[in-house]
Amino acid sequence: MIDLSFDGALARITLASAATRNALDMAGWAALADAVARVAWSGARALIVCGTAEGGFCAGSNLRQIARLAEHPHERESFRQAMRAALEPLAALPIATLAQIEGDCFGAGVALALACDIRIAGPRAVLAITPAKLGITYPQEDVARLVALVGPGQAARLLYGAGRVDADEAARIGLVELVADDAAAATHDLACQIIANAPSSVASLKAMVRHGAAGHQPAFDHAFDAAFAGADFAEGLAAFAARRPPSF
Repeated sequence: MIDLSFDGALARITLASAATRNALDMAGWAALADAVARVAWSGARALIVCGTAEGGFCAGSNLRQIARLAEHPHERESFRQAMRAALEPLAALPIATLAQIEGDCFGAGVALALACDIRIAGPRAVLAITPAKLGITYPQEDVARLVALVGPGQAARLLYGAGRVDADEAARIGLVELVADDAAAATHDLACQIIANAPSSVASLKAMVRHGAAGHQPAFDHAFDAAFAGADFAEGLAAFAARRPPSF
């Protein structure tokens, strides 16, 4: 149910199981983890995560498999670790990652979007974090990403109330960064804009964004200073002087 494709420096992971509304079972989480690992080794400079048009973005984890956990306690940790093994490497990728959210994005589907750097929603996107409706909770890493993105008050509203928000409301509270009539085109255009920039700059800036709340980091001072001696800076200056696009 996970399709991985490449278009030059742009990678794309597509959840392709419209019959299940792109819900992820254990095999799906494992396939997602494998696709993320392949992106990490591919040399891609941006990644788009999306669902099939028919299935929306992702309806979360497969409910039938979740139901098994009530009577099969030995599977519970494996399920949690399967999610973690896909989402944490996705969040840690040094390249820009963009979630293209169209249609339903529920439960673990929101966790998948949160693991990306940027979320772009179509006008019919609907998002909800629903574990409280089922009497379960949410992985702590995903709660932390949610709080960092929308703040503790809005996170509490989304988690405790488990209600749905449309694309415009999601943008208002910061759950998505952009709403576009053509989410696919907007996501692709932004990914290409990022790919045109220096990969070393994007990687360093992503690291600083991810650790921005952690206080002063001497390593980031070193990266700032060292960049002036780098090949990307030399190419950027040469391109600016020649009034041409840089070739990174």
